[in-house]
Amino acid sequence: MNKRFLASLLIVSTLVLAACSGHKGENGSDEDNSPLPGGDTLSTGIQENARPGGNFNPDRDVNYQMLASDTVYFAFDSSTIPAAEQAKLQAVSDWFKANPGHSLFLAGHADKRGTPEYNRALGERRALSVREYLVGLGLPASALFTNSYGADRPAVEGDTEEAYAKNRRVEVGVIIQP
Repeated sequence: MNKRFLASLLIVSTLVLAACSGHKGENGSDEDNSPLPGGDTLSTGIQENARPGGNFNPDRDVNYQMLASDTVYFAFDSSTIPAAEQAKLQAVSDWFKANPGHSLFLAGHADKRGTPEYNRALGERRALSVREYLVGLGLPASALFTNSYGADRPAVEGDTEEAYAKNRRVEVGVIIQP
């Protein structure tokens, strides 16, 4: 069996088991996005290339401005890419194909509703959803790295639906080659 099939099977199995536990996030969702034991999120348990190795620092080594207009926004408590956001990912794919040799960093975020653990896991699911969509558009999985910041790095401060909507996102950054 190939690695993608096994990874998909592991994700589905994990989600089915989590759903059976009856755990609800603080936001009342039936969806369990809890991190794996030991604080690892889904990407570190499933993906071999969740984060670049070495002395990689996403605050220093990622340029988010190049593809800032391609930030993908999500509905409340969802990691499903809305149809209206899919054109942004096509633009990312086109940019990547026109600029070979780069790698992308997909930073998942959530609004502040929910527990920190729940929000980190939801941000990771969002980043993984974007990653899989880009792979489906022909980008190599080995060039796509994910991380979740949960609600720790809001784009907009505030307790309004407009602020929450801007914080439910995946930012696409270009990894800067030293």
